[in-house]
Amino acid sequence: MVGLRRPAPLLAVVCACASTLAAQVHGPQIRAGAARTEITPDLRKHGPVYMAGFDNNRIATGIHDPLYARCLALSAAGQTLVLCGVDSIGLFADDVEKIRADVKKRLATQKKSAAGSVNVVVAATHDHQAPDTMGLWGPAEGQSGINEAYNTFVVDRVAHTAAEAVRHLKPAIVIMGQAHPSDLDTLVHDDRPPEVHDAGVIILRATTVKGDTIGTLVNWANHPETMGSKNTLITADYPQFLCSQIEQQLDGVAVFLNGAVGGMQSPLGASVPDPATGRPAPENSFLKAELIGRRVAQVAANAVRNGHTMNADRIEFQETRIEIPISNQGFQHAAKADLYKGRKKTMPGGATTTPVGVARLYSRSKAFLEIALVPGEVYPELSVGGVQRYGGADFPDAPIETPIKQLMTADFKMLVGLADDEIGYIIPKAEWDEKEPWLNSAPKAWYGEVNSVGPEAAPLIVGALEGMLRSHP
Repeated sequence: MVGLRRPAPLLAVVCACASTLAAQVHGPQIRAGAARTEITPDLRKHGPVYMAGFDNNRIATGIHDPLYARCLALSAAGQTLVLCGVDSIGLFADDVEKIRADVKKRLATQKKSAAGSVNVVVAATHDHQAPDTMGLWGPAEGQSGINEAYNTFVVDRVAHTAAEAVRHLKPAIVIMGQAHPSDLDTLVHDDRPPEVHDAGVIILRATTVKGDTIGTLVNWANHPETMGSKNTLITADYPQFLCSQIEQQLDGVAVFLNGAVGGMQSPLGASVPDPATGRPAPENSFLKAELIGRRVAQVAANAVRNGHTMNADRIEFQETRIEIPISNQGFQHAAKADLYKGRKKTMPGGATTTPVGVARLYSRSKAFLEIALVPGEVYPELSVGGVQRYGGADFPDAPIETPIKQLMTADFKMLVGLADDEIGYIIPKAEWDEKEPWLNSAPKAWYGEVNSVGPEAAPLIVGALEGMLRSHP
């Protein structure tokens, strides 16, 4: 989310399926490589470090655990896709384009036959306990929290990590699994109707032909804001426990890609039982973050241990840039006040451009994995369905967008949020509610619209994805 309380500002990848499906892709037609680099801020060099996601002037006082950029590269038939998960509140498309250009430069000396065409996807985890890389949580309202030295450091480190993942490509076996036990939904709280979650876990594991893990890719949807607004220690929140547990169980590099977190899908308000006491873990505690991360890691690891073999022989990547009108006056004022430090320049007429993408992994001309790349925090009902028409909606007759995962035909479907940009909440137009009366006769405004570019974001983004997904060759 972007704005008052927490932020909101593509490329393509590979998707996953439902229940406990699993699939395996083996070489030599596919290769994989992975890398991990620390991006923890130096509190002196980059200080004061304004922490993102809640209030202004929340200054970091220490480091609880390191932040990382993690990348997994997959390559087949001259096409290479690099999927990067970054422990950050969000990276605007301007910084992503710098990363892509830097990767291209770093790989310029590499033989063309080694990787072919390289496409890089950079998705922030949306960590609310990381430095402000978007400018919205500085010392006071109207003052940017971006430290250019830190943003430059992140750009450099992510580019380095992506290039290293490509350089380490080797013949691989890729195992995929998915599971959705009911307790995963209890780890996520939704504070706005309709209560819909997209809480299934999808995991991709790439190993050498001998079975040693190269890297894993985990896709799940929940805000990393377990520690709440009072914490002043830098932490990756639950993703650090998730990734470290996966790396401990399966080895290799674990890359976490967040999903449909709009709405908002959050650990705050969720009751997470502590097995040691039989009682809920304390709110805003590292214990709660650990329990969430470890449970998701356990589900993912168990799912990927059941595999089917597929001959992956092609990777396809599509991306388009679309123009979205900005009706949010707060976003327009932030741009005029240069909170973004030259990023997210608005177009004439008050619009923004953003990338939207789709990636596919094929076996014998059939896509078995699809990934929708969404440049913000999409409401889960736009992912899996469940849009409702409530009294009080500003656009009660707006067409209901087709759920993104229903547009996919592969057995495995992933939706990656905050992919290559962060434009804020992406709200179904029929549920848009900026004027009284409020949805469902609520006594006050629901949270969401203040952190969205406007009501046209959802139909335009879903429309762009629909065009790419229906043009399946």
